[in-house]
Amino acid sequence: MKKTGFTVWFTGLPFSGKKQLAALLSTKLKSRGYKTKILDGGRIRREFNRKLGYSRDDVFQNIRRIAFECQMLTENGIVAIAVTISPYKELRDECRLKIKRYIEIFCDCPLEILKQRDSKGLYRKAEEGKLKDVAGISVPFEPPEKPEVHLYPCRESFEQSLAKTLRTFEMLGFIEKSAPCVLTEEEESMIRQRLRDMGYL
Repeated sequence: MKKTGFTVWFTGLPFSGKKQLAALLSTKLKSRGYKTKILDGGRIRREFNRKLGYSRDDVFQNIRRIAFECQMLTENGIVAIAVTISPYKELRDECRLKIKRYIEIFCDCPLEILKQRDSKGLYRKAEEGKLKDVAGISVPFEPPEKPEVHLYPCRESFEQSLAKTLRTFEMLGFIEKSAPCVLTEEEESMIRQRLRDMGYL
C-alpha cells in the first residue's frame, strides 16, 4: 500500500528533547515502511542564511522556509519531521494551514529543569543579559493550546513518549496500526479524549 506523506512539527523550548524524539520517531516510522526526512531548524538556519538572528522577523523567515520544505516533502509522500522552537502561535497556525497534513507535537518541560540540561549556557547567558532573543527568557514562548501530541520528556521516558506519539498517529489515520498497543488503558483513554476534544474523533 502506498504511504501518504504528512508533517510532524516538534515545538518546545531548547533542551526539551525534541531532537532525540524526532530521531527515534524517524527510525520507527522507517521500520514501518515510511520515508522520512528530519528538518532541523538550527541546521537549516546555519546552512542557508547565517545572517539570520532570532528576532521575530528572522524567526518567521526561517520557519516559513522550513514549512515550505515540509509542504513539498509531504506532497511527495514523505513524512517531514520538523524540529524547531517556533515560539509563536501565529506562526505555527500559519504552518498548519499551509501544510494541511500536519501534526503538532509539544515537548513540555519546566524551565528550571531545562536550565539544568543546558549544556551551552543559553539560559544563563540570557538571564545575565549577555545573549538576546532566547525563547523562554528574553523572548516569549507561546505554548500550543491544543497540540495533537502533548509530551512530557522530563517525567516520561522517550519510549513512553514515542508510544504515545505513534498511537496518536494511528488514531488519526496517518499511519497504519502495526503492533499491539503498549500503552495503559488510562494513557489510551487520555489520547482519545484529547483527539475528541479537538474534533478529530
